[in-house]
Amino acid sequence: MSIGANNLLFTGIHNGKLDEKNRVTIPASWRSDGAGDLNFLAMFHPALGTVVVFPPSMVQRIRDASSQVTVSDPDKMNALRTLGENSLQVVCDKAGRITLNEHVVRQAKLERDVVFSGSFSTFQIASPTPPRADRDSESARTILRALRELGL
Repeated sequence: MSIGANNLLFTGIHNGKLDEKNRVTIPASWRSDGAGDLNFLAMFHPALGTVVVFPPSMVQRIRDASSQVTVSDPDKMNALRTLGENSLQVVCDKAGRITLNEHVVRQAKLERDVVFSGSFSTFQIASPTPPRADRDSESARTILRALRELGL
């Protein structure tokens, strides 16, 4: 089972559930039965108040861009650290589920009901009543700067 394989676009809004093990089932229309790289990245995005999920093609872009950052650039290194601290690798199981960790669930204030929103090349997972978007804190500005530096 893979998500976003064969150039699928993530479109629409779908309702879902977070189970007791912090698993969510990705909408069926966003999955395919084709084999493929199953490494995804889920990141709480404070400026959106949601969890953004990057499919394998975007994960590769992040990997490539981050490999260009040198340790002699402390601002970019700090930005990457902040992104890394707020991200986790997730794998889609045979049932189409990914497991989020407690840190991301708490940051996004996810409860039992969740909303999946397509963003074409990524998708977002949010609470029906997400936390207020934060674009002003130092942490949020650092994440936004890191994403911009990575071309995302």
